Amino acid sequence: MNEPNHDDGLDALFALARSRRYDTDKAEYSFETRLMARLRAAKEADSIWAVVSWRLMPFFAACVVGLAVWHSQVAADANEAEQMAMTDNPDAVEMWNNLN
Repeated sequence: MNEPNHDDGLDALFALARSRRYDTDKAEYSFETRLMARLRAAKEADSIWAVVSWRLMPFFAACVVGLAVWHSQVAADANEAEQMAMTDNPDAVEMWNNLN
């Protein structure tokens, strides 16, 4: 197996870096307040259309569900009408299929 290369100087630098603790109090000071202020500013910059569209999202979802149910009903009625036409007059349906 290959022996890993050890550099004592590099290991000493890594140990020194691990032993030092940086003072992060200045970065932590009122972090939540600054974050909330930045989020509030970003929210105020949003367009009115973006806000309205997100608020109307449940209405749009209900419309999509309603259209899907309506489409399935129309498709079922069309399929039923086609089946009735085939049982009532199969020759006319065959002729129609040949024309298409």
